[in-house]
Amino acid sequence: MTTKNPSDPFLNLMNCMTRRRSASLKSMRPPGLSPDQVHQLICAASTAPDHGGLKPFRFIEVTLKGRQRLAELFEAVEHQNNPDVTPDRIARVREKAFRGPTLLIMIGAFKDDLETGIPQDEQLIAAGAALQNMLLTATALGFSSRITTGRAARSDIFRNGLELGPHERFLCFISLGMSDNPKPARELDAPQGALSFF
Repeated sequence: MTTKNPSDPFLNLMNCMTRRRSASLKSMRPPGLSPDQVHQLICAASTAPDHGGLKPFRFIEVTLKGRQRLAELFEAVEHQNNPDVTPDRIARVREKAFRGPTLLIMIGAFKDDLETGIPQDEQLIAAGAALQNMLLTATALGFSSRITTGRAARSDIFRNGLELGPHERFLCFISLGMSDNPKPARELDAPQGALSFF
């Protein structure tokens, strides 16, 4: 879908939705986001539907120094899982910490529903909505994005390294930058079976 009227809010939103595609990390290049643009993404995330206003998520921006520490965490997990790991494998594992000009980590902060009266499923939905708001805002700003996860980031080594609280857990990495070869926009079409009637 191509916007013929740039002032049409609906068409602008649909354009962002259809153009938001997962970019290749290998082809992602600088520049990354400015501090103000990162702030815009965080503000966009904070507008997500959030029953009880719990804000069951937070974000960590990984600095250059932080990427070195992140690489050490990836390496520590690899050594733990594979004591005979080769130097080449370690180099590939450490490289994960340096993908994307801007790297954010999304942390879920899901409290017990007995404490809040709000099921954790609803808190997880709020976090997912916040993530989508961020990605659409990044697309509107002209940036490409990629969400990645992985077993290593869910390990106790990562949990301790990121200093997560008792109710917190790793959700995903968010890589952001420019892409010379963006994927084509999606067709705006609902998949079969997405809607039924009762």
